[in-house]
Amino acid sequence: MGMFFAIETFALTKRFAKTKGLRDLLPAPRSRAEVVAVDRVDLAVEEGELFGLLGPNGAGKTTLIKLLCTLIVPTSGTARVNGYDLREEARIKASVGLVTGDERSFYWRLSGRQNLEFFASLHGLSPRQGRRKVEEVLELMGLKEVADERFQTYSTGMRQRLSLARGLLNDPKVLFLDEPTKSLDPTATRHLHDFIKSELVGRRGVTVFLTTHRLEEAEQLCDRIAIMDKGHIRACGTIVELGQMLHGGRRYILKIDSFSKAMLSSLEGLVINLQVTPLDGDNILLELSARGDEALSRAIDVVRDNGGKIKDVRSEALPLEEIFAHFIQTEGAEGSGRSLSCPVAPSCRRFSCSKCSLL
Repeated sequence: MGMFFAIETFALTKRFAKTKGLRDLLPAPRSRAEVVAVDRVDLAVEEGELFGLLGPNGAGKTTLIKLLCTLIVPTSGTARVNGYDLREEARIKASVGLVTGDERSFYWRLSGRQNLEFFASLHGLSPRQGRRKVEEVLELMGLKEVADERFQTYSTGMRQRLSLARGLLNDPKVLFLDEPTKSLDPTATRHLHDFIKSELVGRRGVTVFLTTHRLEEAEQLCDRIAIMDKGHIRACGTIVELGQMLHGGRRYILKIDSFSKAMLSSLEGLVINLQVTPLDGDNILLELSARGDEALSRAIDVVRDNGGKIKDVRSEALPLEEIFAHFIQTEGAEGSGRSLSCPVAPSCRRFSCSKCSLL
């Protein structure tokens, strides 16, 4: 059997008219400037995958989720969610859940239970079905003891758990989590991470599409990560695959004796992200990224030719922070005006990963 994608996007684009004041809200013959929030995005997310969309504030992450949930209409391009085209709005909404950070759509004077029963009715559940489902999600989220208290008395963590409970009322096949830990403390964040990974993805097989600007969150949770900036997908893959796109994906740490300025000058044009940390005496710790083993060998030769003595060499995978900074700051991707495609998207022609080969 072929691979089934829970989410596929095809050159998905969303533009908004840029408004500066009340005059711009009135009909006018002249054309208005536009903001491109999502620009020709190609993505493919496998069924049962925990997929992360990582990007700075204003990258277009929330707009992309709204498009996939059919809350807004694309300017061009299309997508399929659970096999349904974006035009099949009712079917998509019945098969997905959405949880956002700083949720404000609950009724503050109603209890947690009453809120959930109301939203269950909006999903078309009968009163009996709704009550049964509400009890199930309250139990699942550990909220039964406070279910009859008013929502306005809930802590931030409790409100977020209630929001997640609401997102599960319709047994979604795909759950969109838009910065779900935005206002949570470290303990609540850890509990939510455990629930997402072990219960939702591990036991229930839900496809989770998570947006975040927190590097550690994406690193801990996600099977694959897409890096988004200014509406473009800059890169997509596992952390290892993303690192391999960036000078081999390895960082090297060398402990050197008899370090000199001449050595540093020679190394600067040869390696990437050179960092020097003084140790005791003439010893220094040299951290660098090299494009392949050949570049590393040349760097070692430079050290020896300049009188340096290498006492220790070790390597480690590139940290996500360095990978993220590279793709966000890359001028070539931004200047081209083209979106870098996800490696498993049908239209991919740029990168190779475990999902496809370079064409």
